[in-house]
Amino acid sequence: MPVVDTHAHIYSEDVNQYPQITDPYLPPLGCGTIQDLKKEVKQNNVDRVVVVQTFTVYQHDNRLTIDTVRENNSWATGVLNLDPFDLESINLMKEARQIGVRGNRVSAAWPTDDSILPEHYQLWEAARELDVVICALLNPPNCRSLSRLMETFPEVSVVLDHCANLNASDFPDSDNLKIILDLARFKNLYAKLSFVVTGSAEEFPCRDMFDMTRQIINAYTPERCIWGSDFPTSLWIPKVTYQQHLNIFDQQMELSKAEKAVILGETALKLWFDS
Repeated sequence: MPVVDTHAHIYSEDVNQYPQITDPYLPPLGCGTIQDLKKEVKQNNVDRVVVVQTFTVYQHDNRLTIDTVRENNSWATGVLNLDPFDLESINLMKEARQIGVRGNRVSAAWPTDDSILPEHYQLWEAARELDVVICALLNPPNCRSLSRLMETFPEVSVVLDHCANLNASDFPDSDNLKIILDLARFKNLYAKLSFVVTGSAEEFPCRDMFDMTRQIINAYTPERCIWGSDFPTSLWIPKVTYQQHLNIFDQQMELSKAEKAVILGETALKLWFDS
């Protein structure tokens, strides 16, 4: 069974080549580097990785993500975080696509009504042209704008990052959960199930999130759900290790063999790595 990690952040200790923002949010020394990721991948039998631009250290400077993909494109692809208000962003998306970057994360300036920013529209247009996956990092109040974009661009594959940051208090019947379940009607939307640990009020294996996760899997179908590690876990989800996060889906959640096959690997391979 192939395993694909669809959510890994990368950090470099070379601050001259890859300058950091003021007061960056950093993992412990030695963690989060490409060497650290390779170790986790090997130890946990992970086949492919999607590297996601680390906004909390590099903001819209995507050079580390691009270089990482260029140097590791036999097993890794990447997700940029382009500034929608920068006129050069579309050109950068085109250039990065040529070296194997398959996604762009939209995390800035989401409206709270059903309007579409012209700058977001342009990113979606470019994603349609280039066959780039859009990763939407937003909260439930922003999902009306996301809905409009998916109605306008049904050909664009969209990943709902962290399932819009749901947490244990949203189950069983919060408005936030209802919004995310309703979005399952869009067949081009994929649920990234990387919110289980971050949303949990418990320690491993975070069972307070299992019923809600099952509800999302049922709504989207397993074929539109993907796993992501939140690497480096020492920074983003320190209550669990990389191995434990994978184990939640591989063992603890009692997914069927067929469900695990698509959620942990097959869907992500089609989404991120098929030409």
